[in-house]
Amino acid sequence: MKKMMVYLPDEVHEGLRRLAFEHRTSIAELIRRAVDTAYGEILEDIRDMETEIATYLEDPSSSVSLDEFIAQRNLRVPGRAKAAGPARV
Repeated sequence: MKKMMVYLPDEVHEGLRRLAFEHRTSIAELIRRAVDTAYGEILEDIRDMETEIATYLEDPSSSVSLDEFIAQRNLRVPGRAKAAGPARV
């Protein structure tokens, strides 16, 4: 866990102080819960994306082109012309 300093308006701090007292917890814990509620899913998506990118960088041959993905799933994408061959990088 990392320590950080956050400046809050006096009235927000006072409200959090009272809430923490009522719930027998710390202001820091209330803030951690709020951040998790507000951004937890986004942060999880970022971690998943970083894992997928690392996997791809270890073995790029494990990926497929967009055209191959569309063909494998027999999808129709309006406005997308079929490519003549594999994409070149």
